[in-house]
Amino acid sequence: MRRLIASLPGKILSQVVVMALVLPYLAFGLATRGQAQLKQLPSWAVIDFVNKMDASKGFGAEAAKAVASSLVKTGKYDVQAQDSVARTVESLNLVQPLGDINNILRVASELKVQTVVSGEIAAYRVDKTAAGKQAKVSIRTVCYDVASGLPVNGAAVSAASIVRSGDVSDDVLINDALSQAAASAIDQIGRQNLPVGVVQNVSLNKAYLNSGSQQGFKDGMNVIITRGRQQVASGQLQDVNGRDSIIYVKRSFLGIQPGDKVRAIFDVPAIAPELSADGSVVIQRPKVRGNNTQFVTTLLVLGLVAFLVAGSGGRNQEVLSDVTSEAYDDPTNGPSILLSWTPNAFQKGNQARQGWIIFRNDLDTNTTAALNAPGSVLSALDGPTARTTQFSNLPPNNFSVCNTGPNYTSSSAPVSGVTTGRPYQYQVQLVFTIQPGDLPGGASSTGGGVGGGIGGGIGGGTGTGTGTNTGTTTGGTTAGTTGTTGTTGTTTGTAGTTTGGTATGCFFLSERSSALGYATALARPSLIAPATNATMQFPQSFTFNSVGSIYDITVEYVIQVSSTLNFAPGTYIQNTLFQRRDTGTLASDPIDLNDTALPSSIRNASTVYWRIGAKNVVDNPGPRPDSLTGKRYIFSVVNQLRRPAGPPPPPSN
Repeated sequence: MRRLIASLPGKILSQVVVMALVLPYLAFGLATRGQAQLKQLPSWAVIDFVNKMDASKGFGAEAAKAVASSLVKTGKYDVQAQDSVARTVESLNLVQPLGDINNILRVASELKVQTVVSGEIAAYRVDKTAAGKQAKVSIRTVCYDVASGLPVNGAAVSAASIVRSGDVSDDVLINDALSQAAASAIDQIGRQNLPVGVVQNVSLNKAYLNSGSQQGFKDGMNVIITRGRQQVASGQLQDVNGRDSIIYVKRSFLGIQPGDKVRAIFDVPAIAPELSADGSVVIQRPKVRGNNTQFVTTLLVLGLVAFLVAGSGGRNQEVLSDVTSEAYDDPTNGPSILLSWTPNAFQKGNQARQGWIIFRNDLDTNTTAALNAPGSVLSALDGPTARTTQFSNLPPNNFSVCNTGPNYTSSSAPVSGVTTGRPYQYQVQLVFTIQPGDLPGGASSTGGGVGGGIGGGIGGGTGTGTGTNTGTTTGGTTAGTTGTTGTTGTTTGTAGTTTGGTATGCFFLSERSSALGYATALARPSLIAPATNATMQFPQSFTFNSVGSIYDITVEYVIQVSSTLNFAPGTYIQNTLFQRRDTGTLASDPIDLNDTALPSSIRNASTVYWRIGAKNVVDNPGPRPDSLTGKRYIFSVVNQLRRPAGPPPPPSN
């Protein structure tokens, strides 16, 4: 043996054996390293910024390019290429800058990213110095969580270009300053390191978080709760300790479960369209209203109290809440979207509701409505059929002018209906009336009521606080004379009078209220095998056609099996089959209908009923609950299986 080892063949053999022993460890190490390098990074995209100074300039695109470049340099994000973002925007028939958050989220959804970044260029200027010229800019960068549509991080920063001499153009200097500002914004966003955590347990309206102050959470911090790409709830932190916290749930869409992810929300400050003397960003502070003037009190009494006389309306004149959009397989129209909403207390009666205007995100929401509905209803169906709609051009709701009509403009061409397989987002707006006497000063038109009411309010309010308001009118358009400043607090606004007819009501527009999330009209899955009344196999596979879509959506499929035709409670099971993007024929894994884990009613039934349900995973809250089981899926027709007869009895003697 020693001679063999000492010989040349023995040495070669020894080396081969050593390498054979070492190679598996080397392969394992290289594979582990490769897996670490292939670790999936969070997916981000950047949309062109809005140029608040001059929309005709291309600085918004340059700002987006600079922000995307700064994100890539961190090595922490998988950032979509800007040309890919541009192509997606173009494919959706949109134009950058998008501005509207619904369109921003729509593009982000098409790109299938987790976070989308946009913002605004608030101000810029070019200063001349002894050494040349220098540009200074301020930008506001906002990072939106695509699942919830909420801003979760951001920065408001200013920056300056390098000083250059010669004939360098202002645009070159401003682009240089934007690059510096983008780098500063991304650096600040990265350093903020907003905390994340996981839900450990849930009880009633509370959720228990596995993180606390040691991870960066604070009392009063707003958070969102997500499951995969879907937001399931939002809430606020309280009782934050070192390593745990309690979330008080504000809104719950899909219900919170242990394992759901929790993410803090960052409020990006608003910035003014100007730079300070030294070129730094100017943060806009909320205006603090004084409470010691009779003028404010007078306006509240004359305007807001009258406006809210029917109850407490929502913020920003929102008169409806809980707008919901749900996929619905309408028996008459086929795949549709059912919209429903709840009026706030302000609109608890029907008499002031003139009509609802419904907007859809695939249309120009500034000029085109998707649907109209009478004011007496609280729901509408958006089906596949084209229709003519009306859009209202009423001015903003300052309630100082009585609009004598709804100012409807009909669509110039029929508006398209919904397309099967396309996700949509909706907004709802109300055209409503207020009786002239309930406006400030009792005005019934743009006449003396407004003049007298506001005149008397200002006159008496700026006096000693006892001024009276007696402005009245019988309609018309002549404005009343504004009362002069009261020195003794008794100035009265002069009433405007005309011979015009009395208005029956003053028309106004509510703010638009948005639905909670996406809704996707889906066709029913069609069943292939086993055929109805076929004999049951053990185990049994189920084959069906996908819902199909020209849009790249992820569809979740479930199967329900029951011993009763109406899928009565306690007689059925529901199993999630898979989430798929492909179309065509799909098949389940084999299911043993004799499995002892199944309810005995299914195992013993001579006839078993089955059907397939489908939904787009991004829909929130999902399709309208099914009439049989209340589950949020679009279900196929029901097929039935026959259990094979038992073995024949033994032959008689």
